[in-house]
Amino acid sequence: MKLRSAVSLSLLCFLLLTLLGCEVATSVRLAGGPAFSFDGSGRLVSLSVYEPQPGHKIATPLDSKSLVWRIEPASHAPSGALVTGMDIAYYKVPKGYVQKFPGSDTPVPLAGGLVYAFIAETTGAPGANGFFYMEQSGPILINVPGLCQSVFVGDVRPVKCGTSEPYVEPKDLQKFAQENRVR
Repeated sequence: MKLRSAVSLSLLCFLLLTLLGCEVATSVRLAGGPAFSFDGSGRLVSLSVYEPQPGHKIATPLDSKSLVWRIEPASHAPSGALVTGMDIAYYKVPKGYVQKFPGSDTPVPLAGGLVYAFIAETTGAPGANGFFYMEQSGPILINVPGLCQSVFVGDVRPVKCGTSEPYVEPKDLQKFAQENRVR
């Protein structure tokens, strides 16, 4: 009986250690402002926010011309902080991080009625990215089906996924945001 209990206890300890060592992908919730609330097992190595280019209503991720804000860990903490329980308000640089873009402390206001993109890069677990529609009441996390970027470096253009055709933005962005809201 003692041997069986010892084996069971050993197996339980092994399972707990295995579960504790697993990567948990980064997840993001949005609140007014916007403010990003993170969870997961990784460490945040950058957070970038992109705005739509002039004449567009939806931001194209990774387009350096669309970047409005980027933070990275300070040089004394290059691995970044654990994302679990981390809350970051737009244009409020958390302790241990520095603002890499823009060079000024004056925030770029996020206009209502447009779709912005964000990318949270992490180490130790998959990062997170997504889109949010800015309503007057605050941001709404949404999916933007069919939108891809033309390239990952250089002149990034919004294209229809799997093609080189331009991505056609919806006419009624508010309706589109409600229909594609992340639940």
